[in-house]
Amino acid sequence: MMGESENQADSVFGGFSDTLRAKAHNIHETPRYYDGEDENGVESRITADDMDEARQQNMAYEYLCHLEEAKKWIEVCIEEDLGATIDIEEALRNGVTLAKLGHYFAPEVVPVRKIYDPDLVKFNKRGLHFKHTDNINFWMNAMASIGLPQIFFPTTPDLYDKKNMPKVIYCIHALSIWLNKLGKAPHMQNLIGIAEFTEEEISEMTRALDQYGISIPAFNKIGGILEKEIGVDEAAKHAAVIAINEVLLKEEPNLTLEALLNKKAYLNHVETQNKDRYHEILFLAKLEKTELAQDDGKTSENSDIYEFYLTHLEIQDIIEDINDIVRKEIAEAKFRAAITDINSKITAGSADELMASLKVTASRLKNVNDANKDTYLDFLKSARDAQGRNLTLDELQEVLELANEEMRKKRDLEGALKTLHNSVTGSDVAKTYDALHHCAFKLPPLDASAAPKYQATLFFELAKKVDGVLKEGLSSDHTMLTHKEVQDSVKSVNDQIKDVKKFAEAIASINYTLAQDDPLETLAALYVQAASINEILERCAEDYYMWMREALDVKRQEAANSPGDSNWLELRSTDNQIFFYNLENKQLVWHHEYEPLVRPDEAAECSFFMAHDEIQWIVSRVTAKVQRDEWFEDNVDHIVRLQSIVRMNLTRKKFKSRLKFLNENEEAAINIQSLWRGYKVRREMQERQEYLDTNLKHIVRIQAWVRGYQIRKNYIQLTQDKPSVQVLFKFLYLLDQSAVDHAEEAELKRYKANIVKEIRSNQQLEKEMNEMDIKIGLLVKNRLSLQDVVTHSKKLKTSKRGTTDVTEKKGRGLKDLSKESRELLESYQHMFYLLQTNPKYLAKLLFLMPQNNATKFMETVILTIYNYGTNTREECLLLRLFRNALREEIQLKVDKVQDISTGSPTVIKIVVTYYRGTQGSQNSLKALLGPLIEQVMDDKELNMNIHPVEVYKAWISRVETETGEASKLPYEVTPEQALKHKEVRDEIEKTIKKLVTIIESFQEKIISSVDKLPYGIRFIAMCLRRDLKEKFPESTDDEIMKAVGNLLYYRYMNPVISAPDSFEIVELDAGSSLSNIQRRNLGSISKILQHAASFKTFDSDATYLSSLNTFIHSAYGKFMEFFTRASDIEEIEEYFNMDEFSDVTMLNKPCIFISPNEISSTHQLLLDHQNEIAGEDDPLKEVLAALGPVPDDSLLVTDDKSAEFSLLLTNKWELNMQDESNIQALFSKTKYLIVDLLKIQRGASLVSILETAATAQQQELYRAIHSRRIADENKKSEEEEKNAKFVVFDPNDTTISLLKQHILKNLTILSEHGMVTPDDDYQQILTSIAKDIVSQRKYRQRRRQDLKKMAATMDLMNKKRKYYGEAVTYYQEYVKACINNLSKSKKSNKGDKKKVVKYTASKLHEKGILVEIDRVPISSFRSVSIEISSTDQIGEFDVYAKLAAFNVEKITINFENLLQLQYEGVSTLKFEENGVTVNVNLLIYLLNKKFYGKE
Repeated sequence: MMGESENQADSVFGGFSDTLRAKAHNIHETPRYYDGEDENGVESRITADDMDEARQQNMAYEYLCHLEEAKKWIEVCIEEDLGATIDIEEALRNGVTLAKLGHYFAPEVVPVRKIYDPDLVKFNKRGLHFKHTDNINFWMNAMASIGLPQIFFPTTPDLYDKKNMPKVIYCIHALSIWLNKLGKAPHMQNLIGIAEFTEEEISEMTRALDQYGISIPAFNKIGGILEKEIGVDEAAKHAAVIAINEVLLKEEPNLTLEALLNKKAYLNHVETQNKDRYHEILFLAKLEKTELAQDDGKTSENSDIYEFYLTHLEIQDIIEDINDIVRKEIAEAKFRAAITDINSKITAGSADELMASLKVTASRLKNVNDANKDTYLDFLKSARDAQGRNLTLDELQEVLELANEEMRKKRDLEGALKTLHNSVTGSDVAKTYDALHHCAFKLPPLDASAAPKYQATLFFELAKKVDGVLKEGLSSDHTMLTHKEVQDSVKSVNDQIKDVKKFAEAIASINYTLAQDDPLETLAALYVQAASINEILERCAEDYYMWMREALDVKRQEAANSPGDSNWLELRSTDNQIFFYNLENKQLVWHHEYEPLVRPDEAAECSFFMAHDEIQWIVSRVTAKVQRDEWFEDNVDHIVRLQSIVRMNLTRKKFKSRLKFLNENEEAAINIQSLWRGYKVRREMQERQEYLDTNLKHIVRIQAWVRGYQIRKNYIQLTQDKPSVQVLFKFLYLLDQSAVDHAEEAELKRYKANIVKEIRSNQQLEKEMNEMDIKIGLLVKNRLSLQDVVTHSKKLKTSKRGTTDVTEKKGRGLKDLSKESRELLESYQHMFYLLQTNPKYLAKLLFLMPQNNATKFMETVILTIYNYGTNTREECLLLRLFRNALREEIQLKVDKVQDISTGSPTVIKIVVTYYRGTQGSQNSLKALLGPLIEQVMDDKELNMNIHPVEVYKAWISRVETETGEASKLPYEVTPEQALKHKEVRDEIEKTIKKLVTIIESFQEKIISSVDKLPYGIRFIAMCLRRDLKEKFPESTDDEIMKAVGNLLYYRYMNPVISAPDSFEIVELDAGSSLSNIQRRNLGSISKILQHAASFKTFDSDATYLSSLNTFIHSAYGKFMEFFTRASDIEEIEEYFNMDEFSDVTMLNKPCIFISPNEISSTHQLLLDHQNEIAGEDDPLKEVLAALGPVPDDSLLVTDDKSAEFSLLLTNKWELNMQDESNIQALFSKTKYLIVDLLKIQRGASLVSILETAATAQQQELYRAIHSRRIADENKKSEEEEKNAKFVVFDPNDTTISLLKQHILKNLTILSEHGMVTPDDDYQQILTSIAKDIVSQRKYRQRRRQDLKKMAATMDLMNKKRKYYGEAVTYYQEYVKACINNLSKSKKSNKGDKKKVVKYTASKLHEKGILVEIDRVPISSFRSVSIEISSTDQIGEFDVYAKLAAFNVEKITINFENLLQLQYEGVSTLKFEENGVTVNVNLLIYLLNKKFYGKE
């Protein structure tokens, strides 16, 4: 009993209530959301709303604590960081973390390899995937394997869909306790009152819990549910726990401690010094639990004792928590005291006292060094002053580390400076160079060759500093170099080294260019700034080169006779210091200015290279010479000027003499000149004309080629992906509409408007015909019922019975004349019309079923729906289905192009079977391949046996027959052995040649008969080619055409060649079949053709057929061309000439022949998969909703369920003439407005045109165009305006500025919808204009075709309207005749005297005909007299009622209306104006009997 009750009543397993946790931490602590007192010490009162808000926030805080507890526990188990607590719920949804947790405690159940997406790559890229639910299932299986009760388990949607995340966290808490008790996991920490969260996090969690709309699980009751699984000495334990609960009431901590230490209580870690807290918190916990039980209305008599007492686990958890809290409090108190003491010592300013405080262990500080105490004090004091408060542990530790690092650097630097000082003063170059490498200096890389330079520079700096110290009278402590002085000295040496190396390389470069025989290269080298060569003139390049080349040759002759290395170059730096530089190994040697000049040991006396001074001397000499020569040239100008003056005078004198002569003979000179000019012009014109006449054809051709080239170039730019505005300018004239265009557009709109009117008119007429059908049916049914009534009445008169029974004839299923059957029939008509005309439904449905079921469904039900394509309409619709189904199969089931050839695609298999089975396709195959196949079959001598062994055996047999002697050759051989004989090889080669000849005839016949193939098979080939290219754009055309060839040849033609008798291609006598030789011959032909079509050559396994590979190569190219042409064909809408008006122009509705079985199975399939094949607002869902579940067999048919019957198909939805959305219309309108703007104003881009103001001339041109359009708009009729899709022209755009504003406004709207972007100059709309220009010719052709089609449609619509009108008139006359015939049966021979029937109201009430009369009680019905009489109007009756001597108002009853009410299932009819209610069925019975029955 104890285990069961404690299991149910325990409030906390492993802990106590959250409120008591906070009290245990600090008994006197104010609650988290308690208002307390205001500023003035007055206690504030909180409202009910405030209390409710505080309660919700407390609940959110506690739940956050539970999240933090679960997160930290999981992190310890799987050793991974789970991120922020507020995000833990979202992180758990993919199940990866939980699956890893399952692997932690049950690795045999959850192996690592089974965890889906363990590294979260897929989750981070695409989010949640349904396979993540596998991880959740693994976790649950792991928990089940360790025996965790199922009551804690969440459902998959609770976690994956985030339906109940608190339940998931609840389960994790239970799991932690269960694993801890099993010894498989650590204990979960209790963080309530310890964990801290921001107000934003608490508020966010409050909103999240409100969204869950569920109550938070009782985390404090987990223990009671799990307690039964723990096996202990329950009786002793129970008694000890009861004793502890009872001793708590005595308020004696010592007694409480004694009870807790009882071994039979099985309590651990009881600390004597914590007895007061144990007693107080346990007492409060028991008090709280008792109050909760009493609040729930429980009493000790009728409840378990643990509803009021603390359980063992609650007590143990309280003990553990108090122990932890006490230990933490002690450690925290010591720590806070130590930190406070350190801060006080910092303020006191004593380095020794501070050091003593820093070294206290409780302070938790590390790396404290006595030598740094003064630095510690300075650093800590600065940090405390900067913060303006006491420093925390982290801040203290950080400052100490900084002080330690600073002191270490300081000591290192002092030692390094001292070492450097000693080496510099001792003039030890090697030691100085080594000392500079100390890391404390933080120097850049040093040059080993400049070690003496470093030494000299540092020594000079040190000497200068010593001299300054002596002058100022300072102590010797200041004579050492500082860190900065060392750095500056080294930097100056390094900079100087770089400069001299650049200088030396520049001089060397000048020397090198002298060997290249290129003065310009030498000049460029001289111009290099590093060379420091002055007085350079560019025009002296040749002279520089020649002079320096001669000097260099002299130096090299001298160096050749000088011993040593001549690659050394002696130079002088900018500070006048000599150095030597080896141009070969780049070695640098410095010469100190205070020492005698000493060359490097290996350097020669003479160098191969010219030095800087030598080069500068030559450049200066050459420049001076050139400048001197130029000075002379400047003075020569004066001489030239003098000479020119003399020549001028002589020339003037000669000119005057000639001018005088011409003036004296002016008339003769003019005549001579005119004659000469005329002759010259005539001669040139004659020569030019002769040249043009001779080359006229070439000139015309060149002009045409140039014009064509220019047009093609512009057109190519127009058809590119992103045509520019400049390209559009050249073709905008093509968009101008001529008078013919406007007339055709107007005629097309008028046709469409008239067709819509005719459609609606015909729909109305069809509706009236349907109503007439119902009325005629009701009259016929009523007539049959009336005959039954008359016959039954005679029987009643004969047998003298006083009661009458009216029976109805048994229904006829969907054809039954009842409203229910009629509505069901119409819904099925709508459903099958949708399935037939909208192929997406059946295309998707095919691949939601198993393949074998899909094939059977396709071959039976689907082909039945399309009447097996027996007419043009059904074949067109069936091809649409094949197209959609093929695309669906490729998208879902084809992973690579080769799957089409290697697999067995359902759609292709059905298409081939269908087209090989139809009579037309059989005839085309028979005409295509039949003659060739018969020719092969009729050739009795033909034997295409090319197998080596069989040819070998036939040769042996022939030899033996001819010689009459047995052959000595072996009879059983391998192919390789057979091919060793020349006779066998020759026979095979001969057969192959004959085979190739026959195969070529087959291929030529196939290739030349591409137009004879059925349109359907070619259309499916085109769809296959297009869909494969769309899904696999990276595939080559060759791969895709192989797949097309697999359809056209291998699946469609090849079986016909290899087995013609199976497809009725050839006619055989009864009982006869193909011989083995004939089959082998045809098989060989089909095999080689298949190899050629798929480009499969014969490899080493069949070397004897390798000669066929050449033929296969050539035949493959022909097949590829054939497949390309065969798969290039017009769309089905153009081929079958069908459009959106085709169905509405048919006189007869589409009809299919289908069985009830097929109807019900199709209906059930659609219901099962409606969500997969139809959207939310799809018409199919509307039809299925109207149909409801699959009806009973009795509602479909009463006879044979498998028998077929005809089903007319009707369209429930009107034709939608305008399927463009508003935003698409706006796009088109904006496009035409931009065209208008571009015709008037030009620019570099559309944006620049919109931003640039128009000129006055452009404004005038636009006003003229605008005025003309306004005039055209005013001429439009109301009908034309009403039929227009949208109006492009806006009369308010009176100026170009307004037009641009209109365009910019539209472009802004289009940008918001993502249709255009301004960043690329609105390229989308420019591309659309370019496409309109390109397709303008096609559009005009299509418009003319549409006009012809519309005219034919109008003719058909007029015929249909005429047919419907005649039918409606006939039906109306027929109804009148039916009613008139009914009436004739009761007319008397006395003429047309109206018949009157009289009853009392009580009599009619007894018959059930009269139900009630308002304000007239049934007891008064005897006083009411009712008179029913026929009228002159056929089918109408007048009813008069009299109450005593008063007449009541007349009631007119229409017999057709009564039949309609009966059809609709209305049982009673109330005449509101009179308050009379009658039974419809019995009233019809009475009128039939009295007015339409036989005497």
